Amino acid sequence: MGGRHSPACRPEFFLPYAVVSSTAALNGGMSHQHEASGSDDDMESEDRAMDALAAAISESEGAQFVEPEVTREQQVIAEVARRRDAAETKRKSDAIFDRFDADGDGYLNFDELRALGLATGGELPHPAFVAICEELGAAPHRGVTKSLLLTMYTDAGLGDAHRDYNLIFS
Repeated sequence: MGGRHSPACRPEFFLPYAVVSSTAALNGGMSHQHEASGSDDDMESEDRAMDALAAAISESEGAQFVEPEVTREQQVIAEVARRRDAAETKRKSDAIFDRFDADGDGYLNFDELRALGLATGGELPHPAFVAICEELGAAPHRGVTKSLLLTMYTDAGLGDAHRDYNLIFS
C-alpha cells in the first residue's frame, strides 16, 4: 500500500464533487491530503481549505437531510393552521348568515342572499340564485341554510368568507 490511498478509499471520494473541487482550488489545485510544509502560508491555506470543506459539507447535508422531528413539527403546525383557518371561516360564515337572515327562519332566501351580494360588491340575479340552490341541493323557494352558506364559501368556491366578513363588519 505504501501510504497511498486507492481512489475508492480516499476520503474525498465520498464527498460531493463540488466539495472536492472547492477544496482543491483553495489549496492551489492540490488535494488537501498533501503534506504541509510547515510554513505559515501553507497553514493558512490549509485552514482556508478546511473551512471551505466544512462549509461545503454543511451546505450539502443541509440540502439533503431534514430531521424527522422537524418535518413532523412542520406538519403539525400546518394542520393546526388549517384547522384554525377552517374554524375561523365557519365563524365568519355563520356571522354573515346571522346578519342577513332577516326573517330568522334559518334560510337565506333570494332577497336575503341578494342583499349579501350587494353588501359585498356583487349582484345576484334570480336565475343565478336558482342555479346556486340547485347546485347545492337547496330548495330555491326556501333558500340556503347556514351550513350551505359555509359550503358556498369553502367547497363550492362561491366567495371568500374572510373578505365578505371584512366588508360587512368593518
